[in-house]
Amino acid sequence: MNVDSDKPKHIESIYKSSIDFDLEKLGIDWDNIEDYYIKYGILYVDFKDGTSKEYYGEIQEVDYKRGCDELIYTEDWDLVEGLN
Repeated sequence: MNVDSDKPKHIESIYKSSIDFDLEKLGIDWDNIEDYYIKYGILYVDFKDGTSKEYYGEIQEVDYKRGCDELIYTEDWDLVEGLN
């Protein structure tokens, strides 16, 4: 074990962001949805009538006041346990 290489060298703060898909604004009736998925921030909807459509949501601004999680890493980006 190299004591110096095991010392904390990086602190990473994790923040959440979201994208809102307002079904009413988009004119989507939940009862008409067969299936859906979200990829790369785009909502893909398969409707019961066999049609499909994609929708772009409203990106929410990130609140950088406080992070959701903080992680501490060594110089080699190994997670340091028990410090936070």
